[in-house]
Amino acid sequence: MIYLELKFSEEELAQIEALSGAGYSPEKIAMYLDIDKKKFLKEWKNENTIVRYHYDRGLLLDSAAIAMKLAENAKGGNITAIQQLEKIQRAQRVENLKKQIYFSNELDEL
Repeated sequence: MIYLELKFSEEELAQIEALSGAGYSPEKIAMYLDIDKKKFLKEWKNENTIVRYHYDRGLLLDSAAIAMKLAENAKGGNITAIQQLEKIQRAQRVENLKKQIYFSNELDEL
């Protein structure tokens, strides 16, 4: 993980996760944390920084929580939940296939 100019407390990193999961943009998160927007965006744009990790993790955590609840409802027989879950699963399979095709050489090297 790369650390650039900014340092964050554990509480601030948790806030980045919570805010990104709630749909807030990096600009709004910088404003919420009352830090320099340009510096925050510089770190957010670099995929190997702590800022980007926690931003992406927040998106994943909230998305996973919703999908797990949806799966629970689908298992209970909720037709709408079944349809929505199938759509999510189909999209994930397509995304996985794309990664296999585009990154197959890199995966073979692992």
